[in-house]
Amino acid sequence: MSHAVTESQAVSRPREDEPGFDLVVADASWSWTERLFSPLADLGVRVLLIKACDWRTALNQRRPVRDWLCPLKRDGERLWQRQFVLPPGWMKTYPRLGMRPIAWAAREWHRSLDQPRPLALAISYPHYLYLRDVLRPASLLYYNMDDYAFYWTSRRESIRKLERRAVKESDLSVFCAKIRAQELADAVPEARDRIMHLPHGSPSAAISSSPQHRPASPPDAIADLPRPLLGFVGTLEDRLDWDLVSDVARAFPDGSVILIGREPEPAAEQSWYEKYRNAISLPNVHRLGWKSQAEIMRYNAAFDVCLIPYQIDHPFNRVACPTKVMDYMATSRPVVSTALPECRLYDHLFAIAESSEEFLASIRSIVDRGSDDGRAALRWQVARDSTWELTSARLLQQFRDHTQDRLP
Repeated sequence: MSHAVTESQAVSRPREDEPGFDLVVADASWSWTERLFSPLADLGVRVLLIKACDWRTALNQRRPVRDWLCPLKRDGERLWQRQFVLPPGWMKTYPRLGMRPIAWAAREWHRSLDQPRPLALAISYPHYLYLRDVLRPASLLYYNMDDYAFYWTSRRESIRKLERRAVKESDLSVFCAKIRAQELADAVPEARDRIMHLPHGSPSAAISSSPQHRPASPPDAIADLPRPLLGFVGTLEDRLDWDLVSDVARAFPDGSVILIGREPEPAAEQSWYEKYRNAISLPNVHRLGWKSQAEIMRYNAAFDVCLIPYQIDHPFNRVACPTKVMDYMATSRPVVSTALPECRLYDHLFAIAESSEEFLASIRSIVDRGSDDGRAALRWQVARDSTWELTSARLLQQFRDHTQDRLP
């Protein structure tokens, strides 16, 4: 099997006004990573998105056979992606060996370009430092989405040490959650001026031509459900406050609680799962399963109130930047959230509840006002100013500022 780039895949010569580097992103498996880095291609950067997963994940997701063959796919004039399916734990247990096929693919792609420019590497997990050591790019960007020490608890300290090294050695470190940016600025003070807080962007396609003070017409699946439609979009997991979800359903028995997202695997031995089962057993709680991004936009726009009912003491929630914040705001609809650190940054745009009683009262206040909290225009403007395309442009500007001595 050959992975060589064909002549038809070659990119046109770069223009003089384009950024003077080519970029490999390792990796872009999460949708928000792809949404952040893909627009760079429209700004003149030639981008290769690496998407890696282990074979267990590939089997569970029923990946097509072509994904197992590590194909190189052309998505645009300056945009490519390459899939990798590797043994479980391969890149973390044997990183120097596991990174070699990815480094080989990155070099092959870079050599295929017409007039290759200096190569920059963006890494989204600290263990990709080993890829940097093999690939030896001209510049390094670290993009953080979570506290990865919670992913691999048995290696918590080694992960944190590796992350501090990634921040120290990167030209720019970008954190989607402000609390994480602050933590690493404190942990690596010598890199403080190279750390950037950059929240997730809003989907341009979801932003209407004007603020939406009233909910849109609902999709067919919920068209016959009684209002108010109180909606949550996200994975149905232990991070949600399922007692609070139940409280919402009971407080609005004549309304409908809509849950959109992948359902959890059975976990009867865990207390949260019993609370989840209790919540979804209520007659006005409706699970719709997974939906595409385009479908999600329509549901968000139809909700009377968009909900973020996360547990505030869950370690993942404390350091998270929920993508649903900007997804919701793109539709202008009212939002009620528990008091997560990142959500507190938007308390001028939507309701932040410190308790379950305040959460319910905030929903009631919005519903009683005709599902209009008076802040639709503010959310609409912030969403317009914070699209993924504009967020990507801000990232590029910061990266160029910090690499102007090495990247033309």
